[in-house]
Amino acid sequence: MTAPRLSRRAAALTPSSTIEVARAAKALAASGADLVDFGLGEPDFDTPAFVAEAGIAAIRAGRTRYTDVGGDPALRDAIVEKYRREQGAALARENVLVTAGAKQAVFNACQALFQEGDEVAIFAPYWVSFPEIVRLSGASPLIVPTDFASSFRPTAAELSRRAGPNTRGVIVNSPNNPTGAVIGEAELLRVLEWCEERGAFLIFDETYDRFLYDGRRHVSAARFRERHGDRVVVTGAASKTYAMTGWRLGWAVGPKELVAAMASYQSHSTSNASSISQEAARSALADVAQSDASVGEMLAQYASRREAMLGGLAAVPGVACAPPEGAFYVFAQVRALYAKKGVSGSTELCRRLLAEAHVAAVPGDAFGEDSCVRFSFATPLPRIAEGMRRLAAWAKE
Repeated sequence: MTAPRLSRRAAALTPSSTIEVARAAKALAASGADLVDFGLGEPDFDTPAFVAEAGIAAIRAGRTRYTDVGGDPALRDAIVEKYRREQGAALARENVLVTAGAKQAVFNACQALFQEGDEVAIFAPYWVSFPEIVRLSGASPLIVPTDFASSFRPTAAELSRRAGPNTRGVIVNSPNNPTGAVIGEAELLRVLEWCEERGAFLIFDETYDRFLYDGRRHVSAARFRERHGDRVVVTGAASKTYAMTGWRLGWAVGPKELVAAMASYQSHSTSNASSISQEAARSALADVAQSDASVGEMLAQYASRREAMLGGLAAVPGVACAPPEGAFYVFAQVRALYAKKGVSGSTELCRRLLAEAHVAAVPGDAFGEDSCVRFSFATPLPRIAEGMRRLAAWAKE
């Protein structure tokens, strides 16, 4: 059979490296290998029982039909209340769009805001889908580097140096996947002021907003809505916070005109997010006490795992780490191992590590930084200890 002719958009897409790693790891595990999987980009916890029960109750109550494309009004109101309670942001239901995960929220925003000839600045290391989402809007990604010495935090100064006359948008992910970097309030304000001066738009992705360490508090761009709200869309999700990755439930918060345009776009792509997932997420957001307790338990375990992984990586000669300030990843600098292991970069290193030590990790070139590898600590402490032992032994061979 003749292969179908693909569109230029489809032919130019780069497959997600995180998904490729997950497939390779599953295939190895299916063969009977004892795999330590640090490639995971999702919590290893179950969805909290009270949230899952809300989803089951929604099914039993027959809440299985279409909702408003923009989301069930009760869920949108709960999202409004979340931002009022946590960030002091004054929002209305019309400022909220419910989506099938944060990825769709970012995708819809790019489709509504950008077009051919535009540039969108993306700080590197970046989440793997950001550049492809920008390209699918017709715009071009403009990669703005950060550096290991400053723990990969984005800066307005570097943005200003790299941007050009066609830079119409900026994407900031904080806490960051893959680095765990958290943008500070003062720097975020500088980025917002730059956007205001240039007529650019900020997409602020805060999918990991509840997972921060060492007493840090999350600062959302929604906090500055009164001054800069017409230049910001904030995207978030229930996925990580409530261990609901498979439920596919996210949201976008922004100016009502932009939200209406994003909802119109969504009406022709997927329509509403799952009605059942919406009810489960509404329960998670509305029951603050139970949600805070479940998030607190997860965060405490992540903090212990973070320390264990940092300690294990520090014991491997040739590996250096910037301690992550948030999320559940360590983005380790491993360039010193390349010559020793006879590999050309992070992708080959990760393939060898998987095949020879049965340890899965994600190559840094997928995130725009080939000198590093991402290790997820969303895995139990005994497996972290075993994985670090294998990595150290493999690196010394």
